[in-house]
Amino acid sequence: MPDYRATGRACASRWLSLPALWLTINLAPLANEPSCTLHDGKDVPSVQLPLRHEARHEHRGYYEGLLQLALDKFETEYGPCHVTVPESYKPQVRRYLDLERKTGADIIDATATPERSERFRAIPVPLLKGLMGYRLFFIRESDKEAFSNIQSLDDLRAFRAGQGESWFDVTLLKAHDIPVVTAPKYESLFRMLQAERFDFFPRGAQEILDEQDNFDTEGLIIEPDLLLAYPAPVYFYVHKDNVALADRVETGLRRAVNDGSFDQYYYSHPMVRKVFTELNLFERTTLYLCHPHHRDPDLLQQADTWVRPWPKRLCDNAGIPTLD
Repeated sequence: MPDYRATGRACASRWLSLPALWLTINLAPLANEPSCTLHDGKDVPSVQLPLRHEARHEHRGYYEGLLQLALDKFETEYGPCHVTVPESYKPQVRRYLDLERKTGADIIDATATPERSERFRAIPVPLLKGLMGYRLFFIRESDKEAFSNIQSLDDLRAFRAGQGESWFDVTLLKAHDIPVVTAPKYESLFRMLQAERFDFFPRGAQEILDEQDNFDTEGLIIEPDLLLAYPAPVYFYVHKDNVALADRVETGLRRAVNDGSFDQYYYSHPMVRKVFTELNLFERTTLYLCHPHHRDPDLLQQADTWVRPWPKRLCDNAGIPTLD
């Protein structure tokens, strides 16, 4: 098993030797308006990161810690700013509405899509270095042998995937001619797989182990040999008008990349560490999909952006699908 923490340290060391272009970024917008809010009864300004509905406890800690890391990079220049996460969860639709209406949410984490980038202000620094796009499958244990024979996308197309009906992955899978069955509620997909409504449930590499522990997965296993892969960065998003917070978080994240603290945080976090110690991620048969919204060859080859660079001719080999 490769030492991915060592890989992260090596990557960080390499970046320290490069010109720190992002450290000379114009931070004027930060001086014009506060990036954090001082709420009644509090001594330190804060930003609110709403709690997800899903039972992903390590995810909460991951995004909260990474956001705090970014904010702390400019504490000397702009003062302290704390991340606050409420105890009660909010479903996705509510989190988005709260951000849009500036009621109870200052920033959210979400997989990058054109619709979200149009609706909110994206902070275009991939927070998971591509792990969301490395999809492993929940399958029925009784189907393990059938899946062990899959060697290509053509083979996979004989099976039906299950996904949430509003997820962008549905469109992407269908564009590659992979049959998809959808459901309005995320939790029901586990029951539907058990009931043979579909055959496999693709999940992000950083999600699947936590879900195995927190949901009813009786009769289900994590398929041991396959990896479906496509670029799917996760970004922080803020309100369209919140330029100050966007600038502070983006520049803080870029500074963390340059000084190595991003990779130090990333590879030491339990959620990420478990991916590389328990899922033999890059020893699997990898089936690549082209993502039309993330196919810039220069972007896909950036060593600091991804766990590992994507194939140079990813979309040429897979074909560029049309997304309706």
